[in-house]
Amino acid sequence: MASLLVGRGVEVAVLRGLIADLPNRSAAAMVRGEAGIGKTFLVRSVLDAQSGDGVRILRGACAPMSGTTAYSGLDAALGGVLGGGVTAEPFPSAAAGRAWALDTLREGLDDRSPAGTVLVVEDVHWADRSTLDFLSFMTRNLPERRLLVMLTWRDDDGGPEHRSWLAEQLRNPAVVDLTLRRLTLDETAEQLSGLKPVLSGAQVASVYERSTGNPYLSAELVDGDSTVSTSLRQVLSARLQDLSPAARLVVAATGTLARPLTDEDMSAAVGGDTGAVREACDSGLVIRDVARGTTARHPVLAEVGYEQLLSAERRGLHARLGKHLEDQLTENASASAVAEVAEQYRRADDRDATLRWSVRAARAAEAAYAPAEAGHWYAVASSVRNLAASPGDELPGTLELADMAASLLGGVGQQDRALAVLDDPLAHPDAPDAVVVRALLGRSWLRVGLGDTDGALDDLARAEQLTAPADEATRARILCERGVALSTCTRDTEAEPVTLLALDIARRLGDRRTICRCQASLGTIANRRLRFDEAREHMEGALSIARELAQPEDIALAAVCLTDLLWRLGQTDRVLGIVDLVRPELRRLTIERYWLEDVMEGNLVTALFDAGRWDEALTWGADPAEWAGLGMIEIPLAQVHAARGDLAAAAKLRERSLRLEQGDQPIFKLGFAETQVPVLLLEGRASEALSAALSTAEVLHGTADEQGCGVLLLVGLEAAVDVGSREAFERLVDLLGRSLEYRTGTAVAATVEGERARLLGDPDPAAWLTAAQEWNRLGQPYPEARSRFRAAEAMLGRRAQRGARQQAARELDAARQTAEVLGAAPLLEQIMHLGKVARIQLEESAGEHHVQAIAEQAGNIAPLTDRERQVLALVADGKTNREIGAALYMSPKTASVHVTHILEKLGVQTRVQAAAAAVRLGLEGDREGRER
Repeated sequence: MASLLVGRGVEVAVLRGLIADLPNRSAAAMVRGEAGIGKTFLVRSVLDAQSGDGVRILRGACAPMSGTTAYSGLDAALGGVLGGGVTAEPFPSAAAGRAWALDTLREGLDDRSPAGTVLVVEDVHWADRSTLDFLSFMTRNLPERRLLVMLTWRDDDGGPEHRSWLAEQLRNPAVVDLTLRRLTLDETAEQLSGLKPVLSGAQVASVYERSTGNPYLSAELVDGDSTVSTSLRQVLSARLQDLSPAARLVVAATGTLARPLTDEDMSAAVGGDTGAVREACDSGLVIRDVARGTTARHPVLAEVGYEQLLSAERRGLHARLGKHLEDQLTENASASAVAEVAEQYRRADDRDATLRWSVRAARAAEAAYAPAEAGHWYAVASSVRNLAASPGDELPGTLELADMAASLLGGVGQQDRALAVLDDPLAHPDAPDAVVVRALLGRSWLRVGLGDTDGALDDLARAEQLTAPADEATRARILCERGVALSTCTRDTEAEPVTLLALDIARRLGDRRTICRCQASLGTIANRRLRFDEAREHMEGALSIARELAQPEDIALAAVCLTDLLWRLGQTDRVLGIVDLVRPELRRLTIERYWLEDVMEGNLVTALFDAGRWDEALTWGADPAEWAGLGMIEIPLAQVHAARGDLAAAAKLRERSLRLEQGDQPIFKLGFAETQVPVLLLEGRASEALSAALSTAEVLHGTADEQGCGVLLLVGLEAAVDVGSREAFERLVDLLGRSLEYRTGTAVAATVEGERARLLGDPDPAAWLTAAQEWNRLGQPYPEARSRFRAAEAMLGRRAQRGARQQAARELDAARQTAEVLGAAPLLEQIMHLGKVARIQLEESAGEHHVQAIAEQAGNIAPLTDRERQVLALVADGKTNREIGAALYMSPKTASVHVTHILEKLGVQTRVQAAAAAVRLGLEGDREGRER
């Protein structure tokens, strides 16, 4: 079958090179492509060639039915490392235990072999969550040398979670992506000549026409009836029809486990019919290897064989395999082996056995620190608990099983499934009050995370009714969670007393986790009430306890609260420090991104935006596939894009954040409006902007978040001025007046006065200069530049005042310089337009510097931003501002501002000179730049 390596010379060389270089460096490789493209054959051929070279090869594989089997993809390769998954070592949290499990597995890969180790995991598109987590962990934390992680992936398979995982891997620079293409006609001819040298050119062309270069399909077609089916599944289905039903059952059985079958497995699958086993092996459709076991000749064969079975045949197959695997199970069996038994009985529809073995599989997965799989099996057990004929008193009840499932699933980011698992059992509880209360507490937090505060409070009220007065520990937890829910929707007057009471009880009882959560909530309340020192003390205490307990949920919550406080205090570098401290710790405990990281990083983006570090802010939005999709980071990033005039990017991010506006938490509505209103203004829709600002202000008025509404107030007032509505202007000031009490209050108050004077037709430069000075003191260059622009505008309107024009020019140029540094194109457009109307030559102040910069960096386009390179490439093509705007989704005015900015940077006066400069810089025809 060497012919199947035709056309794979590059890929073979890459893999051999990675293996040869193992003594010097580690690597990871993803070999992917459609079914039949030759992934498995390529990998096995390369590895077989290494036999005897001292390279240690560990082989694992996944199967269509292994997605709920903990570490199934690794069991064959590393099954002895975790053993039964039990350790006597105590851990402060399940997350810490999982981190230990991953470290233990990683240590199992390193035997210090000089030639290195290759870990192969095939068909990762079928992998269970724990296998995916481990592989992510390894590819992000490769040792310096001696390890190659080699994975195969079928492109046309895998659900959304698996595809998201793949996307993350392909973004990892340590992963070499080897996508196998279909063969050309000439390559197919070369392949087939190795199989049937006597084939004519017409026969080769006929095969190629139907296989379209899929190597495995070409091989099947040339060996069979070339007049039948044209897809791989159809061809393999036809092959199966040549076997007896019992032999087809053997082929189907090869796809039921995430490992090769033993002879005993095959015999059990067909009820001891050794003749059927021999027939299947003799047909060549299954490959029997005495050392490794038996597999289908191609994975799709097993899939097709299974699909062809009738329902009763499938249930019988699984029942026989379940009984066989149960009998073979050892006392120290791995979580994967236990789950294999549970999965067989589940598919056999044996409810009693499913219940019994699901609980056992869940407990084994918990012991192996595989929370996703443990949660799945507890959920399965809960679903069949009331359907089993003999459930047994020794097993937990339906609600208790559902609560355990929801707790585990919620912890790994499956909040929607966790809620669904609890719904029916909580509606019809079959458990003692203590179990019901525990489940209600768990569901209340899930609901808070999804924005359903009312539902969370209903759950907590019900839990309180069921709790005995003497049960102080549970009462403290209920009060704490009520405080969390209330503070999330800024009902601080209600939240603070119940949280203080919960904290007092928890401290008396020594309940550190409840203390931690109470401190985070109280810190948030103190922050909103401007008690900053108290807020910092609570939040730092919460973060310290959370890190000690290794609870990712509480670490993230405390970090969210602390970064929010530090951002509001203008301590941007400290915000960055908290994120840098917490992110790696969360990743160690959760492997994948935890949803509250979006909120934490959203706070960081906002802090960087306020500080004028816009390029740095946008680096935190480089990987949208990682986001939780709740809008928490999308909105701060949209704010940056809107300020830069990239309305298309801002609109796209706003669309992803609609649930913030639709929820019942005012703080989220505020964030949405702070981006929505400026975008509407930039689009020339001032009336809609004003309406949006007013409606949001009505919601926020009187809440604890009103004082943080300075940004919304100012953009709303700008809309009111544009519309010319005094009534709306004063209504906004009345609704959001408490924002004048906040840390930014003096700057906001001066800006309000400046806008009011503008509305009344008597612009006041003094108010704007005061505002600029205050924004400068606060370290917020963008509103400072806007204030200086407005001050210049007001001065030019008062020409009778001596020296007004000269001072206006200075303010306008200062605003221009800031807008240029920030890349604030819309503001720069306004500044340049005012300079042009007032005949103030702003270009002269910076032109010499830009000429020198271009001279010093000839052939280098670093002085230009990515957007400017796109615009310049279109200018070099002779495009007008309108055509540039249409091509890059911006207004003609914004395009004009970019062109003016480019001319200034290049030190030229005309578009023709700019086009010439583009040629000198190698930018002409820069299609990649203009499409970026």
